[in-house]
Amino acid sequence: MENIPAIYWMVLVGGVTFFICFVLYQFAMLLKESTGAVKDGRKIIKDAEEIVQSANEIVSEVSGIVKSVKGTVLQINEMVLVPVQKISVSIGLLKSFVEGIKTREEK
Repeated sequence: MENIPAIYWMVLVGGVTFFICFVLYQFAMLLKESTGAVKDGRKIIKDAEEIVQSANEIVSEVSGIVKSVKGTVLQINEMVLVPVQKISVSIGLLKSFVEGIKTREEK
């Protein structure tokens, strides 16, 4: 140690100190960037929750509309199709009855 001048020791200690400070600086910058990323992530999650809430409201409204249309279709079915079907069954029975009478007269 007595043979190595003090300037070399100061350069060596300064280099090690610079390296340690550089590593700590890079670590601090990494923490700063990750903090920003976390803030951005929270904002994105909040926006996504709002979008999901809006989508749920839209789905709820569409479900109500579908129920309304389904009720209307069922009412139309009861008011129009069921009587028409009953009339067609009655006409079919009448036709069968008339055909039965015709076949008896022909014999």
